[in-house]
Amino acid sequence: MIKNLSPSRASQFKTCPKQFKFSNVDKIKEPTNLVQAKGTTVHQALEDLYDLPNDQRTPEVLYDLFRKAWSNVRGNDEHVNLFDSIEDEREWGQEGLNLLHNYLKLEDPQKLEPLEQERWVRGSIEDLNLRGILDRMDEDKDGNLIIVDYKSGKAPMAKYKEPRFFALKLYALLIRDEIGVTPKELKLIYLKNSTIHTLKIDDTMLDEAKVEILSIWQDIKNAFENNEFPATKNALCKDWCYYKPICPLFNKEAPSTDKLREIVEKIAEINETLDALEMFENQDELPDSSPLKNININELKEEISSLEVEKEGILTDINLLLGK
Repeated sequence: MIKNLSPSRASQFKTCPKQFKFSNVDKIKEPTNLVQAKGTTVHQALEDLYDLPNDQRTPEVLYDLFRKAWSNVRGNDEHVNLFDSIEDEREWGQEGLNLLHNYLKLEDPQKLEPLEQERWVRGSIEDLNLRGILDRMDEDKDGNLIIVDYKSGKAPMAKYKEPRFFALKLYALLIRDEIGVTPKELKLIYLKNSTIHTLKIDDTMLDEAKVEILSIWQDIKNAFENNEFPATKNALCKDWCYYKPICPLFNKEAPSTDKLREIVEKIAEINETLDALEMFENQDELPDSSPLKNININELKEEISSLEVEKEGILTDINLLLGK
């Protein structure tokens, strides 16, 4: 059972419990793709821009910050094999610069002063630990808080916009609970087509979001208890779901990942025991009544090694289907 939930994880479960399981329970990691790398680099450039004095926030500086942000991470393992050629990387970079050009059509960085950026928010709602990082928080001329999120994709049609605010409602809920102030507005900035969607909020809306997230949390707990994470067809299945090749909706012979889940949970359990043992310099200092007293640390480490080998064997078969 997971211990914490982020707004993005909650949205993922709401969209497709099976995808949630693959990612968060079975720990089948989705490799960074071109879209994710672009979004991360664009976000970093915008964050770095607003760390500068107002008069330095020019388009040229913003574009240079994008290049610098990419230069800092392009050699990382998760990014190193993203491109087949230099030309592909250049085209990708130009697309990122275009997104930032589109952003500058929407806001003037020299006239805007964010209250906070990349704010880490967390809180407990009953037995749920909810946490995450919001992109930006602004304050209007009347002192009202505005929660802002950058999206590198394309804005949906206006009539479909409200479901996209679910994660931001949760951030606003956490902000209200943390500082006792209800944000006035949520803002989604879509860079692909230079569009801003906003939503005025109040305490009633946040209370409704609280009820909804607790309902989702209960569904997650039930899913863990019954080991039932149904696959749900949605608009993202066709082109955007990495796990589609191992999804039973699209592959009737897809391998079961239940054994993988068991191994992952066992490894986590052993690591928790090892972490507890590391708190003591000498195991002999433990009282005789302690369940940690007679544990053989070397045997635990050997068990983890054996489980890791078994896990890698299962992942090898799964990764063949995923094309990794």
